[in-house]
Amino acid sequence: MKFFRNLFVTLVALVLLSYVSGYGYIWGGMRETYLRGWKNSNIDDIGFRTLRTIKASEAPQPWPEKLQPMEALDVEDRTWLEVGLSASFLVIHRDTLRYEQYWQGHDVNTRTNSFSMAKSITALAVGMAADRGLLDVQGEVGSYLPRFAGEAGKGVTLEHLLQMRSHIPFGENYKNPFGFMAKSYYREDVRGLLVPFLPESNPGVDWKYQGGNTMLLEEILAQVSPDGMTLSDWVERGLWQPMGAETDASWGIDPVSGAERCFAQFYATSRDFARLGKLILDGGAWGDEQLVSRGFIRRMVTPVGELDSACDAMHYGYQIWLGTTDDGLLFSTLEGHRGQFVISVPALDLVVVRTGYERRPEKRGFLPESVYRCVEMGRKLIIF
Repeated sequence: MKFFRNLFVTLVALVLLSYVSGYGYIWGGMRETYLRGWKNSNIDDIGFRTLRTIKASEAPQPWPEKLQPMEALDVEDRTWLEVGLSASFLVIHRDTLRYEQYWQGHDVNTRTNSFSMAKSITALAVGMAADRGLLDVQGEVGSYLPRFAGEAGKGVTLEHLLQMRSHIPFGENYKNPFGFMAKSYYREDVRGLLVPFLPESNPGVDWKYQGGNTMLLEEILAQVSPDGMTLSDWVERGLWQPMGAETDASWGIDPVSGAERCFAQFYATSRDFARLGKLILDGGAWGDEQLVSRGFIRRMVTPVGELDSACDAMHYGYQIWLGTTDDGLLFSTLEGHRGQFVISVPALDLVVVRTGYERRPEKRGFLPESVYRCVEMGRKLIIF
C-alpha cells in the first residue's frame, strides 16, 4: 500500500511540475497520440482541436466526373496505396475527376488534417494580402513586427520567411515532445512562443524547413488585415467560397491568441483539397476570376535558387515543394508529414491528391519518393 501511495504522490508531483514548467501540454499530446497507437499526431485528430470554421460555398461547384473503375490502376499500384495506409487517392485531369478511391473507412465527406499542406494555404493568403497592397513580400519583417526592427531582425524579409531561409533557429523535430513544433501543435499561446526567436545570422543563404517561419507570416497577416480578419477569413472569402468548395473546412486555433496553427491543422475533404491544386495549376485563377495574382503564383512555384543566387535551394518555392519527373515535367506539391500531397503538373493539366496515415521514408533528394510514385500513377489514368 505504501508503494502505491508513494507512486501516486510521485505522479501527481510530476504532473504539477510539468504544468508549472510550461510542459503540461504533453499529457494532452499523449492522449492524442500514444494512447491511440501513434508515435505522433495523425490525420484523424480533428476531435481534439479548438476549431474555426471556413464555410463552404453557397454556390458549390462539384467536380465533373468521368470516373474510371478501380481496376484502371494495376494491382501493384493499388496494393502500394492500400498497404501504405492511404486514406484517399484522386486524379483530376482537365478539370474532370477521373479516379477516386478511399480506404480506412474514409469517404467523400471525410475531413482530414492537412498537416504542412496548410503552409501553402497560408502562403496563398499572404499573396492575396500582397495583391491588395496590405503588405510587401520584399519588405522587412521589422516593418510589421517591431521586435525584428533594426539590427535584431538582420534584414529578414517576408520572402525569406516564405522561402524558409530566415536563419531563425526555431527547430523542426517532430519526435521531440519538448521541442518547438510539439509546443506549437499542442500548447496554448503560440504567439507568445514565437517572441524569443530572432535570426542567428544574416538571412537568405541557408534553406532550412521550419514551421516557425509560417507562424510569423500568420502573425504579420493578423497585423495588416482590416476589420480583424483572421487567416481563416482570408481563406474563406478569398479561396474557399470563390472556388466553390462543397464542404466546410476547419482550422485548428490556439484558444489563447485565437491564431490559427497555420503550419498544420487545416481540415478538409480530399475533393476540396484538390481545388488548391487546380488554383495553382491555373496561375491563381478560378474560372474567369483571378483569386491570387499570376505574379505571386509565378514566384510561389519558382525555385528559391532561381530568384536569388545567394541560396541554391531548387526544391522549394513560397511554402511549396517543387520537383521534376524523370522525363522533365515540372510539378509543385503541397505536402504534409503523413504523406498528404496535392500535386499540380501544369504540362499535363493534372492534379493528384493522396492522403493517408503513413508516409514511406524513401526520399529522392528533398522530396519523398512517394510524390513521384503518385505523379506516375496519375499519368497512367489521364486520357487525352
